[in-house]
Amino acid sequence: MKRCMLIVNPTAGRERAKYHKDNLRQQLETMFDDVELRETQKAGDATEWAKEAALTGFDSVFSMGGDGTLNETINGLAQANSAIHFGFIPLGTINDLARALNIPLHPEAAIAMLQHCKTVKVDIAKANDRYFVNTIAAGIMPEAVGHVSIEQKTRLGPLAYFLTGIKAMQAHKTSLFKITTAQGSTVHRSPLIVVMLTNSVGSFRNLAPQARVDDGKIWLGIFKDFNYLDLIKVIPEFLAGQPLTSELMTLKTMDRVRIELLDGSHLSTNMDGDEGPAFPLDIEVLPSFLSVYVPA
Repeated sequence: MKRCMLIVNPTAGRERAKYHKDNLRQQLETMFDDVELRETQKAGDATEWAKEAALTGFDSVFSMGGDGTLNETINGLAQANSAIHFGFIPLGTINDLARALNIPLHPEAAIAMLQHCKTVKVDIAKANDRYFVNTIAAGIMPEAVGHVSIEQKTRLGPLAYFLTGIKAMQAHKTSLFKITTAQGSTVHRSPLIVVMLTNSVGSFRNLAPQARVDDGKIWLGIFKDFNYLDLIKVIPEFLAGQPLTSELMTLKTMDRVRIELLDGSHLSTNMDGDEGPAFPLDIEVLPSFLSVYVPA
């Protein structure tokens, strides 16, 4: 008997989940003999339930929610370290993994996609004792976008993060990072560093356009210490979809990296849209860890 656990965050996407969860369940009932629906009530529920599903013989886990619900579910699957298929219906503001996998961003279309779907292997990464599937970022921009209001996200979507981040970059605040890989250590003064697993970051595809979900690589973007005039110059190019030049960002690939703060400053990290682990960061890629449902 094929079993599926469906984890729904009822508050995600301005509570849109309640309008789509029954349709998703009906679709899953055509694919599985048993579908168990669970609705999260607090942080950690999705992690606990996904881990339980992977360890108790479920064939698949589906989640419906935003980027936070997605990250929680993947953390549960990673902790279980058991072979299981994963699917998700994106209800977040950014939905970078959905963009990278060409999963429809409208929930009705994403559910309909399951009528003709396949599974593909997707990398995830571990940062200290937590897992992520999109990005970890640190610097003045991630700290600023953490304060974007629900009203701003509703009105502007991903552009709310971009505009808030650009405004924050005007402060010209930098930190001193030590980057250690198998090739040795380097020190960089930077306003922003971004660790990426896909070619979609904040809904844009400029930072690591060659990144693939299954390339087994960590893509590390280290922004240069540029001034406000540089920023004004690059905004039209960035919005036009042009990749950032080496004058603005150094892009490196590796399978593991250690990132340390050297100047004693307190700097938080942002992981898949929520608060991430504290420095120092020990990050390693877990190649082809997830088996994810995508359009056929």
